[in-house]
Amino acid sequence: MTKFLTTLVLLLLALFLLARWQEKHAVFFPTREFLGEPSHFGLKYEDVYISVGPGVKLHGWYVKGSTDNTVLWLHGNAGNISDRVEILVSMTQNLGVSSLLLDFRGYGKSTGKPSEKGIYTDAEAAFDWLVKEKKTDAGSVIAYGHSLGSAVAVDLAIKEKGKLGGIVLESPFTSAKEVARMMYGGLPVDLLMTMKLDNIGRINDTDTPLLIIHGESDEIIPFSMGQKLYESAPEPKTFLPVPGADHSDCYIVGGETYWNAWRDFLSSINNR
Repeated sequence: MTKFLTTLVLLLLALFLLARWQEKHAVFFPTREFLGEPSHFGLKYEDVYISVGPGVKLHGWYVKGSTDNTVLWLHGNAGNISDRVEILVSMTQNLGVSSLLLDFRGYGKSTGKPSEKGIYTDAEAAFDWLVKEKKTDAGSVIAYGHSLGSAVAVDLAIKEKGKLGGIVLESPFTSAKEVARMMYGGLPVDLLMTMKLDNIGRINDTDTPLLIIHGESDEIIPFSMGQKLYESAPEPKTFLPVPGADHSDCYIVGGETYWNAWRDFLSSINNR
């Protein structure tokens, strides 16, 4: 009996450790290699390094635009900022905004290891850098979170209540736990998770104008999650469904409809 209990305890411990390992590696897929840079498309930019704490220095790109608005880019769980160059160029051309593309710790040239608490801290540091180093009006900053970055944008909006200009969430999820259950066919794997990334539970704590964009054919985060998150969010809010769009191509498939939604959103913020 003692041997059986010992074996059972060891098995449960092994499953627990495996679940922890899988959780981290299912959420963060950073890459170090850069695939390109804004200058390859004729876009001038500034390399930015932001010290966050011991062993953590964030890297990003700052692009100066022609308008008063600045977009703080909080990307998804895979790759690094170099994977976002094409949409950066398109946004600069269509909206004229300034941009700060941030690589979370452990991504690209940023040092450190990613964690839920860590990426929240990274966004705060980037926002502070814009306000203090670039003398950017906090009310003109838009936190743009794609996929994983949507949770970071929501967290920043809560911590910077009354300061941040707005948040745009593209292809957002409800919570890490709901995504996990979906991936494992409804099994309660979330009971072993430590990461929350709880958009649905926190969105009502924001007081910031909100735009949610979601592709109706998203094969990674269901369109229904974007709808559910929108329904839970406080006003003022706008929802843009993009028919035929997948997880990362809303700006391509949506075309002018996509950029007009951004223009209307920026205009509503600037006229508040």
